[in-house]
Amino acid sequence: MKRAWIVGLLFLAVPGAAVGQQEGPTDDTRLELQTQLDSLSVLLQRMGANDDRAPAMERRVADLEQRLRLGDFRPGDVVGLSVRGQEEWTGNFPVQPDQTIVLAGLPPISLKGVLHSEAEGVIRGALATVLRNPVVELASQMRISVTGQVSDPGFYDVSGRLLVSDVIMLAGGPTQRAKLEDVEIRRLGRTIAKGNELTSRGATLDDLGVQGGDVINIPETQQGLRTLRTVSIVVGSVASIVFLIARIGN
Repeated sequence: MKRAWIVGLLFLAVPGAAVGQQEGPTDDTRLELQTQLDSLSVLLQRMGANDDRAPAMERRVADLEQRLRLGDFRPGDVVGLSVRGQEEWTGNFPVQPDQTIVLAGLPPISLKGVLHSEAEGVIRGALATVLRNPVVELASQMRISVTGQVSDPGFYDVSGRLLVSDVIMLAGGPTQRAKLEDVEIRRLGRTIAKGNELTSRGATLDDLGVQGGDVINIPETQQGLRTLRTVSIVVGSVASIVFLIARIGN
């Protein structure tokens, strides 16, 4: 409970209006994303060269442009599919390297350029070629890694509609040494986003451009690092003394 309160307080303390985020997890349509992109582009043009909000705004614009162009599905993501009365088409289906999912007896269904909000309709349309009025329910997930100062670091299959705080809590919540204000997203060994822009109220993983294979890392506070170094020095000193005593005794 205490961990959840700490994370919630951090998120509420960060101004969400800086980059025009929405108030909660959403399944944005293409029109909604395009409207956000147009509004942010206008705001960005009006900003002065020295406005410290500009870098975060530019990244947000780039993320929106990428979602509209490439869609939300990446190889390795998982599509949880339920088709009423069709057990062979109900289950978890991985997104293939060519951004398709493969269902038994059907041609591959392409999710290239498809948003989460569009996927159910796309899959329903593919099934409608062989099934009359298919009833389809969809739950999409991507596999990411959570590292650093959380209780249960590891790999998690998560929805793009979750907040960064939701993912941290899935990983057991932050430890006492966690430096939450420096949370970062890493991709292929480099940091692509860090700090307050990840904790803007209402910013989902999709909003932040998180992809399957990305890493959410929660670094350690300097106090925690100093404590660890102190403990290491003390343990090393004790070990040296014990070794010398043992040598003298022999």
